[in-house]
Amino acid sequence: MALNWLEEVVSQWYKLRGYIVIENEDFPTPKGKGGRAEADIIAFDKKELVQVECKTYWGTSSKEKELQQLRQKFQLVQEQIFDRYKFLKQYKSIKKTVVTGRADNPRPIGPWSRLQAFCKKEKIELIEINTIIEELIRELRHEYPKSKGIVGKKEGIARFLIHLTHNHFLKRPQK
Repeated sequence: MALNWLEEVVSQWYKLRGYIVIENEDFPTPKGKGGRAEADIIAFDKKELVQVECKTYWGTSSKEKELQQLRQKFQLVQEQIFDRYKFLKQYKSIKKTVVTGRADNPRPIGPWSRLQAFCKKEKIELIEINTIIEELIRELRHEYPKSKGIVGKKEGIARFLIHLTHNHFLKRPQK
């Protein structure tokens, strides 16, 4: 399955930070449960192994059913990842991360706050996508300054962001 825009941004962010990334990996679910469990991103470097779930639609969701499905997805993938990728057994644990958008005006009992509470309880890192985009743009500007006139060999969304920054579609962050 092709990456959606959010998965591509997150994948590029991890790659830029030196991680090796596996994208959209399908894992079978145990007999009787049906379906499949897909890990959006599995990223690893010398120090850590991370399973990342990217949710583009979370601003209107996060009812108990969706939270339970997210919990099960993490569990199913974590039960099988070391069987498929034996070389990853060197890691003692898998860091769980959810990346999603955040409503502009989060309510105290709205979807974002429910997701925050869920992630805190489940020991899942929660990252808001704008944080990643800002860091990715900063890193790309540093790596590919306009004065050198090079775009480099970045792929997909990273190359697109370089184009946007070099052509002033994206304003420089305020210092």
